[in-house]
Amino acid sequence: MANEEQLAKLRAGIDGWNQWREENGGVEIDLSRANLSNAELNHANLSKADLSRVNFIGASLSEADLSSANLSRADLSGADVNKADLTGATLTGANLLGADLAGTVLSKAILSGVNLNRSDLSSVNLSECDLSKASLIGVEMSRANLMAADLRGANLKRAELQRAKLSKANLSDANLEDARLLSADLSEATLEETNLHGARLNRANLAGAEFANANLKEANLLGANLKSASFANAQLSNVNLSGADLTQTVFQDADLEGAVLEGATFNETVMPDGTVRSES
Repeated sequence: MANEEQLAKLRAGIDGWNQWREENGGVEIDLSRANLSNAELNHANLSKADLSRVNFIGASLSEADLSSANLSRADLSGADVNKADLTGATLTGANLLGADLAGTVLSKAILSGVNLNRSDLSSVNLSECDLSKASLIGVEMSRANLMAADLRGANLKRAELQRAKLSKANLSDANLEDARLLSADLSEATLEETNLHGARLNRANLAGAEFANANLKEANLLGANLKSASFANAQLSNVNLSGADLTQTVFQDADLEGAVLEGATFNETVMPDGTVRSES
């Protein structure tokens, strides 16, 4: 439960709270289970604080310092977390439904099982985050930095990921059905058993990516860079690969029935039957 004395200091004003934190850096902050709905907490220093199960519904946390804070099962639905620092924060099971996270720093944060539906994550830094099993249906994540993020089992159905940085991210068993990944960087990403049915990957960089057993039926990869990518046993029926670079791409045992290959570049490409195809 929250330390009532600390809670009173916070509610008394952010300037006084921040000064008190600066003067008492070694004091552990416990605000767990507090009701801070609709609170004005802009610029508040809440770093390393225990904020588990706190009610932040509709609160304003713009530019707050939440680095390394524990926000497990906190309710931040509808909260303004714009430009806040959540580096290394723990948000396991947190509710961020409809939260404004534009410009927020979430690098190395733990967001496993978090609800981010309808949240704005455009241009957010999520590099090295743990987002495994997170729910991100329809989330706006254009230009977001998700390099080396753990997105295993995440639900990203209809997510907007144009120009997102997903190189070396782990998207195994994730749901990216109908997601928009135009010009996204997925180089060396792991997408084993990932559902990309109907996804739009036009001009995406997929060099060295691993798609073993993935579902890419009716996906659009027009003009995509697939150099050295592996689609072993993948479902690629009716996929659009026109204009794609298939240099050293592996399609061993993949289903390419109905695939559009017009204008694609074949150079040491391993076809489904194991034959190697090259064209000048």
